[in-house]
Amino acid sequence: MNKDGTLNDVAGLYSGLDRFEAGKKLWAELEETGLAVKKEPHTSRVPRSQRGGEVIEPLVSKQWFVTIEPLAEKALQAVEKGELKIIPERFQKIYNHWLSNIKDWCISRQLWWGHRIPVWYIVGKNNEEEYIVARNADEALEKAQKKYGNDVEIYQDPDVLDT
Repeated sequence: MNKDGTLNDVAGLYSGLDRFEAGKKLWAELEETGLAVKKEPHTSRVPRSQRGGEVIEPLVSKQWFVTIEPLAEKALQAVEKGELKIIPERFQKIYNHWLSNIKDWCISRQLWWGHRIPVWYIVGKNNEEEYIVARNADEALEKAQKKYGNDVEIYQDPDVLDT
């Protein structure tokens, strides 16, 4: 599926069709060819956007993560060394358990609002393996020019930070 909700080239005959339109067309073709076995009502929980009510489709995409273990280790050591005190003390066990079983944190969100991820890609490069991390667009452009030349163009990752 494409990001705009149409089916991509892998969908063959249904390529370019809206996902709902493609579903109806596929079912009609199954009925026409006698391949449909039966039709019965089925209730399913379809996730919808809180803001606009649109259907949310699962789509595998690149996500940004923060490696949390080194941060958690420092936080655990701070309590162990007495640099940080948990009050009331009974919550120290919960604190230790939570930070000892921590997972990397996905910080990417595909929303229209929020603080943008500070990553810029090079225009014309199809793979997003090469990127520039910077505090702002000017700094990103300066770094990109040093690496790719003065005529380089960049664009910022559209994802926002999970704040």
